[in-house]
Amino acid sequence: MKRFQIFASSLLSIAAVAAAVAVGSPSLADTVDARCDVVPAGDDKATSSGLCTFSQRQGFVGIQLKNGTRIELRPNEATPNAFFDAQGEPAKREILEANRGHVYRLATQSIFVFWDPAPFCRGCIK
Repeated sequence: MKRFQIFASSLLSIAAVAAAVAVGSPSLADTVDARCDVVPAGDDKATSSGLCTFSQRQGFVGIQLKNGTRIELRPNEATPNAFFDAQGEPAKREILEANRGHVYRLATQSIFVFWDPAPFCRGCIK
């Protein structure tokens, strides 16, 4: 009986430590530097282009533009490649040919995310 109590106590201690580590450690998303072009809805020319960061975790997408604007999209679980923006407006993802990146079509703008950050590359060796 004493062995079981020691085992149970040890197991409880391990579980408590694991829980504390899990709570104290932030989960990191898959984040990459990219190039983003912002095109207002209805236009065919970008109003801005530059380095950005793209992250995705469990279907949620985050895009941080060079001007500090952050676009957060949550997946629409009923439809593939469909999202909702922070205001609850629908957004759609399109994959660029040759998997060069994604386009996120929002109500007021489209965000083109290119995996190759050139010509804005930070410390890239080409």
